Amino acid sequence: MSKRVSYEIKKGILNAVREKGATYAQLERKLNTGYRTVKSNCEELAQFDLVDIEYSKEHPENGRPFHLITITEKGLEALAKKKK
Repeated sequence: MSKRVSYEIKKGILNAVREKGATYAQLERKLNTGYRTVKSNCEELAQFDLVDIEYSKEHPENGRPFHLITITEKGLEALAKKKK
């Protein structure tokens, strides 16, 4: 199995959070990749204002702190351009 390039992972993150936000753990499972990979790619996407990363002290399901990743308008535009 070949290693995926970061472009594919970033595209997967944008597609995964297109409808509603996701946590790092949810993205790990959806993309079948590690926490550090997801976190570093999300941080890079945030630098380009394609996603927002919001920290919350308590998850409603388990009470633990988490980061919620949501797509921005700029991120939606970038996805629309790639589909054409």
